[in-house]
Amino acid sequence: MPDEDAERVRRAHLRLRKASQDLEAYTAPVAMRGRWDPAPVPDQAMAGARADLHAAYTALWSLYADLLGWDPPPCPE
Repeated sequence: MPDEDAERVRRAHLRLRKASQDLEAYTAPVAMRGRWDPAPVPDQAMAGARADLHAAYTALWSLYADLLGWDPPPCPE
């Protein structure tokens, strides 16, 4: 795989990791002793984080299809 393609894959993985971490921060906030309890996340923010995760996942598998001819795994039933 050429260096340019490897860099594209690396960036796609970073984007997916960041989107996953952003959503995790909303869905599993850590309460800290002596601090306030986490506030509920607004529906719009949660929807945006979920959309970002979906877009990153879709972009990664699109890149895999272009570069490696891979298909995404089937969705579990």
